[in-house]
Amino acid sequence: MTAPLISLRDAVVSYQAQARPALDGVSIDIAPGSWTAVSGANGSGKSTLLAVLAGLLPLRAGGMERAARRVAMLMQDPDDQLVASSVAHELELSVDPAEPSRAVRIAEATERFDLAPVLERNPHRLSGGEKQRLAMATVWLENPDVLLLDEPLAYLDAENRSRVLGFVRELNAAGAAVVWATPGEDVALARDAIVLEDGRACYQGPPAGVPAGGVVDAGPAANGAARPAAAPGSPAALQMQGVTFAYGDVPVLSDLNLEVAVGECVGVFGPNSSGKSTLLLVAGGAMRPAAGRVVRAGSAALYLPQSPERLFFAETVREEIAFGLRRRGIAAADIEGRAAESLGACGLDPAGFLDRSPFQLSFGEMRRVAFAIAHSLSPALLLLDEPASCLDASGRRVLRTLIDGCVAAGGAAVVASHDMTHLQGVGGRIVSLTQPQPADSIPANTPTRRL
Repeated sequence: MTAPLISLRDAVVSYQAQARPALDGVSIDIAPGSWTAVSGANGSGKSTLLAVLAGLLPLRAGGMERAARRVAMLMQDPDDQLVASSVAHELELSVDPAEPSRAVRIAEATERFDLAPVLERNPHRLSGGEKQRLAMATVWLENPDVLLLDEPLAYLDAENRSRVLGFVRELNAAGAAVVWATPGEDVALARDAIVLEDGRACYQGPPAGVPAGGVVDAGPAANGAARPAAAPGSPAALQMQGVTFAYGDVPVLSDLNLEVAVGECVGVFGPNSSGKSTLLLVAGGAMRPAAGRVVRAGSAALYLPQSPERLFFAETVREEIAFGLRRRGIAAADIEGRAAESLGACGLDPAGFLDRSPFQLSFGEMRRVAFAIAHSLSPALLLLDEPASCLDASGRRVLRTLIDGCVAAGGAAVVASHDMTHLQGVGGRIVSLTQPQPADSIPANTPTRRL
């Protein structure tokens, strides 16, 4: 029997201010050429397990033996591993300068991951999909024995998902071991699976045996019934008329027109780099268009970016939520109750989370804290950029509840995503930033128009 590349035994990992261990007695062997799915709800310990396998976190108890020469990890947020000032430099940093084929390999990575159009751009100014492709390119250049992937498809449209899957399958076929963390929807890609619950392994075996609770239902059942359209004659919460925007000499939006009514949730569909994030930033007033006009009926617009946790700055979740309430002039005596109410509405126990650092939460938990901030502020216009990324089924239900509450209170919401299935569950109307889609890509009962 081939010796494992990594062998983890009875691993225990704890974070400060967290009552239970993040990992509690987990054991796993990673063999050459294996493909293991690590599944579980948000906060179950998936990212922690991958970080331990990568050697990034110490064990409080247990042990690990590693025979692998090269272990590469794709983190959940690609921003966390991009450090250079340009895409070209990022690729150069991923290859040993002494390697004879360095230039050839960089050129191949550039072509393979379609990075030629953005080589001179700052990695942190790319779209979410472009960042993910760049991060995958740096991982590919490391030629790993073990490939650790933390929700690698979260920010990718269908074309780029296919590209990344092809890359992973190629490395796996060549003998690299793959460990793939997912809330559940990608479990079937693997040959082995481990399901975590509260830091413990509640299942280990073939993917077909993963219990139903370990798999995300990404369809309408997870999001709720389709939303009816806004009532006829409803006033406009947002009007974008003839809006044009470019980054330098790169056009992004051209003569765009969009109106969102009070009491309406509009989905904005498009592939990576189609301009969805830019549309939301211009709609919320964070960026000014080069031409055209943007009118918002209310002053209280709230924008949550693709990675809302990057906006966090406070030492505790309590202070993170309280900051916005104080800026809104909410009385100090009311802030504590309102913060606790909003956190509970977003599925996090106030007693267990208010005093924790937001930076020690899982990505899914961080996203719920961001939702709680939005819930507490009751914005007139809620702008959400790929909000379902990295969420389990419970988190997606919380997201639907947040949108429902905003709309029911007389507000409006705009949700941008490359995931049509998700948009069908939350939007009453869907507009597209792409060329008209093939007939089989957008169901006939989906109200869609091109912007």
